[in-house]
Amino acid sequence: MLIASGSMVFWTLVIVGAVKAQDTLIGIALGLGLVLAVFAIVVAVRRSRARRAEEARILDQGTLTRARIVTAKNNGALNNDPYVDFVLEVLPEGGEPYRATYRTLVSQMAIPRVQPDTEIDVYVDPADPQSVVIDPSLVS
Repeated sequence: MLIASGSMVFWTLVIVGAVKAQDTLIGIALGLGLVLAVFAIVVAVRRSRARRAEEARILDQGTLTRARIVTAKNNGALNNDPYVDFVLEVLPEGGEPYRATYRTLVSQMAIPRVQPDTEIDVYVDPADPQSVVIDPSLVS
């Protein structure tokens, strides 16, 4: 919300500054744009670190179990490696199967190992069974 509002102010200042030929307004807009860009980067880095920390915690404290890949959909890419949104049917030992979702970056070399209907190892958060992490050796 803050970034959307800030970008509207940015463009308003740029347009008004250009129309009225006021370099001061354009300079203020550029300063605001820089602040917004730094803010967005800081928020993204914090979210990424929090997600990695949560995944590390689940890998450390979670229960290893099997899951069947129901669907695997491409959702963007980084350096030609796709981000994949998985729908998994978790098959807990002695429990009822249930569905969970997980998004991760998958190496091009690992794509054949993570196709629908394949059974894979996942780690399940003991506090929240919906929080799962695919065994990193399968996707790297």
